[in-house]
Amino acid sequence: MSPVTRAPAPTTRQDDLRSAGSVRGLLWLTWRQHRWALIGTLVLAAVLVGWMTYLSMELTDLWHQCGNAYCPENSPQGKRLAGSSSLVLTLGALSRLVQYMPLLIGVFIGVPVLTREHEQRTLLLAWSQDISPTRWLWTKLGLIGLFVTAVTAAVAGVSDHLAHVETQVAPGTLFDYVPFLNTGMLPVAISICWFAVGVALGAAIKRTLPAVFGVIAGFIGLTYLVQWRYPTLMKPLSVHLQMDGPDRGPLRDNALVVKGGMVDYGSDGPSGAFDASGHQLSGVELQRLCPPDNGGGTMLSCLSNLHLQQHVQYQPGSRIPEFHLIVATGYLSLTAVAVAAVWWVVRRTNLSAG
Repeated sequence: MSPVTRAPAPTTRQDDLRSAGSVRGLLWLTWRQHRWALIGTLVLAAVLVGWMTYLSMELTDLWHQCGNAYCPENSPQGKRLAGSSSLVLTLGALSRLVQYMPLLIGVFIGVPVLTREHEQRTLLLAWSQDISPTRWLWTKLGLIGLFVTAVTAAVAGVSDHLAHVETQVAPGTLFDYVPFLNTGMLPVAISICWFAVGVALGAAIKRTLPAVFGVIAGFIGLTYLVQWRYPTLMKPLSVHLQMDGPDRGPLRDNALVVKGGMVDYGSDGPSGAFDASGHQLSGVELQRLCPPDNGGGTMLSCLSNLHLQQHVQYQPGSRIPEFHLIVATGYLSLTAVAVAAVWWVVRRTNLSAG
């Protein structure tokens, strides 16, 4: 058989690595190494975008049926938006999927970037070609990072729209923790962060399972820290509101109640209720004025007739963009630290060890 007609040899892993001396070669190599994780992410994102788009249309239809206002609880539309209806459960499940999407990206896309090379002992071959280790690193991080940014931006846009539509038809606020995380720029910033953290832990630990457990532990810990601290990232505003009053004043329009709203009956300490002069009543005084055993309706009427007030600390809904920017800046700062750590680890990696 002549050289012209000889069949080409099958492509091997080493052939792929040797062809990685250019951006085009690295693009092909990145696809070959991570194609199943990238395809899975695309499928999950497509399902989320399609499902949330459909639910946005359904909620918009309910909003129109209710006269472009909240749906009353006793109406057929209100019953679909209350309790444990299938619509409520579906909305909750999709919100959780969007919230935990950055964790999945960190585990299935971020961690394998370097642990795969360490475990398969291919770093020496990859970095001894025409491309330097740092160029290999920045190119792969750039390619996969752009993919993560594009996919999560599509999901974030639809998630933001769905959350806004949901607050139009049912009582709720975009300042609550899960809607707060799933709107604006946060899904993109958090996903990029955990992708970078996954790469960093994989580079430092060099083993997939320990790095995965590290990403999971870090994600859970930071999630609870943000949930605990985000209501007070800016000094809350204060207001006195009439108890059982029809007008909630500044607590409308997606405000977040930070402190207040609870009444303590029967104790010697402060009750949380104030009279018209601004004096805070004790629990004993409040119980004497409006005994709770007279029935819920009678007690609420008593509180309203006496013009009693509550002191509430809150964050106005107008601050949501500022809070998004603060939290996103924190996550992006962690991203920068993780990327710097990856660069430092790669620079110090002993090529003779693979």
